[in-house]
Amino acid sequence: MLEEMKVGLVLSGGGAKGAYQVGVLKALLELGARVDMVAGASIGALNGAVLASAPSLEIGVERLENLWMTMAADSPISMKMPGYLTLLCATGLQINGSAAFGMLGKVAQLAARRAGIPLHLELLKQLSSGVLCDKPLKLLMDEYLDFAGLARGLPLYVSVFESTDGFSDLTSVLSAELGLGNSPSSKFFHVQSLPVAEQKEALLASAAIPLMFASREIEGSMYSDGGQGGWSNVQGNTPITPLLEAGCNLVMVTHLTDGSLWSRHDFPDAKILEIRPQSSIARNTGFFGGAADLLGFDSTKIPSWIDQGYQDAQHAVGRVMKPLAARAALRTSEAALQKSESQNAFADLSLKAAISRLH
Repeated sequence: MLEEMKVGLVLSGGGAKGAYQVGVLKALLELGARVDMVAGASIGALNGAVLASAPSLEIGVERLENLWMTMAADSPISMKMPGYLTLLCATGLQINGSAAFGMLGKVAQLAARRAGIPLHLELLKQLSSGVLCDKPLKLLMDEYLDFAGLARGLPLYVSVFESTDGFSDLTSVLSAELGLGNSPSSKFFHVQSLPVAEQKEALLASAAIPLMFASREIEGSMYSDGGQGGWSNVQGNTPITPLLEAGCNLVMVTHLTDGSLWSRHDFPDAKILEIRPQSSIARNTGFFGGAADLLGFDSTKIPSWIDQGYQDAQHAVGRVMKPLAARAALRTSEAALQKSESQNAFADLSLKAAISRLH
């Protein structure tokens, strides 16, 4: 007996580059792919929530397109502090396992001194609570995310990182980046299993980039961006584990970075189809290039990322789906032929029986 197919979709994190996943989903819809479960990290968790709450893949893609066009026209980034500090905190923070952080604290102190602003403990405390306001993001979630639909929708898992404070979280990641160890693993929440009041908190926590957004409380603990976990092998930013544990026997994994260090070979028993950028997904270069992409919610970048995701998914998934569709059509034709032959044989027997009765 054939094993029932259960398909999972992993949506990794990467800030504004999450628009790429809209293009991926458009291609999957056209190719006739199915999605039974979703797991996401950071922006991928938010995209996954909109998709999982929709009554169909088609409606989910439509909602995501509308959401991202809204963000392209009016960025959800709202600062609580001067813009230069936002950029300093975001420098190199690409939540993808390969960004170079540099000496963030020293750079921030130097810039503050040059600007004539004392970077004292109170300011550091403010930084740890997040320099960006998440109110615009909450309003978008209220508009595009149907929590009632989520309760009866696709199972959704999100990646979160247990947080102490923003600077400590970044120190852990920086140590891993420098090869001095690895950051602790991220934790995965099945969103629908959480109380309704904490479901939104889990989504906001998964996207709470340290220093940029405040961490959130879930089940008595504080959590922030899930992409920080298991930094060396991108464990938290590519949350495939909960899907495999839930019984998915085919998982499609999307990446939002050039040359992600995540490896499917770490899961030798799993059937995995990866969708990686075939050309550079970066739109900015230089010292602040990673930050500019991370926060690049604008009308010049978002459409290009959507188109890139569409093209890459057509290439990666299309070459698998099209032969499968052809085989399925062939099996359908063979079944129809066998049914027709059986009907003809029955008709022949009936005719012979009728003729014999006439004699």
